[in-house]
Amino acid sequence: MPRTDLNLLVVLDSLLEECSVSKVAKKLNVTPPAISKSLNKLRDSFQDQLLVRSGSMLILTPLATQLRPQIRSLINNIDSVLNQNLSFDIGRTRLTFSIASNDLTIAMLNSGMLQELQEQEQSVVLDFSYDHGSVDFLRKDNIDLYIGEPRQLSPEIKIRTIHRDRCLLIANKTHEIFSLAPILSNLANCDFISTKGRLNEDVDAMFNAHGYQRKIVGISPGYLTTLETVLRTNTLAVVPTFFMQAIGGGHADAIAFEPENRFPEVNLIQAWHPRHDNSPSHKWLRDYTKDFLSKKIGSAVY
Repeated sequence: MPRTDLNLLVVLDSLLEECSVSKVAKKLNVTPPAISKSLNKLRDSFQDQLLVRSGSMLILTPLATQLRPQIRSLINNIDSVLNQNLSFDIGRTRLTFSIASNDLTIAMLNSGMLQELQEQEQSVVLDFSYDHGSVDFLRKDNIDLYIGEPRQLSPEIKIRTIHRDRCLLIANKTHEIFSLAPILSNLANCDFISTKGRLNEDVDAMFNAHGYQRKIVGISPGYLTTLETVLRTNTLAVVPTFFMQAIGGGHADAIAFEPENRFPEVNLIQAWHPRHDNSPSHKWLRDYTKDFLSKKIGSAVY
């Protein structure tokens, strides 16, 4: 049946089952003449009558009898392909997801989320990698989801904000800034550790807008490394509030405080390629990570 409309296979399957034009018409919610027309097309395609009249009934030809289980199997396979997403069940499906992020988000997900999934006996493997440098890594690389701060991405990439928060300064509790007013003129005289990303670019722009320039003495790849550096040196750093919420009271020697000038806010986002939009498993991943991180760091932004 080369180039035959697949809808004809549905008609054929019903005819082979019902052996009645009127019953098939009622079943498929079309008119009997429409079914008769489809039957004639099928006869032409197969070069066989398929169903022939015997008294008041239609009976199958030998070819139709041979085709009947094959057509039924084919219809079942088509239904399975078209409806497989509807039957997605995270509890019964073993899945591996690749997530690119920063050290903080990886630490949160790789501990708390994995523990939660284990407790729920979910067969999910999370394959984490650090944020790729290229703009189009979600387009080209085998990455299902990016979680982190806004960054330059391919124009078609879908983005959802998980959280938006203000930023804080952090310093070792022995830092001299605690004997001074936290104003920009005093902060500009301090050494800073900068964390790679858009946030620190925005902070530099804020300082410059007020006629000051930060003294950057080191650049860190992530917030956890930044925190460790601050604890060991006489430096300041800018971090999102949710970072301090996530680490809790685990670093008593680090003090977070707000400067008198309001610092830029920062978003925590999800980003993915639109080829994953309609995948129920990917939607589960997006929703699950969003909900988990929202619980971990506070109220989500929708």
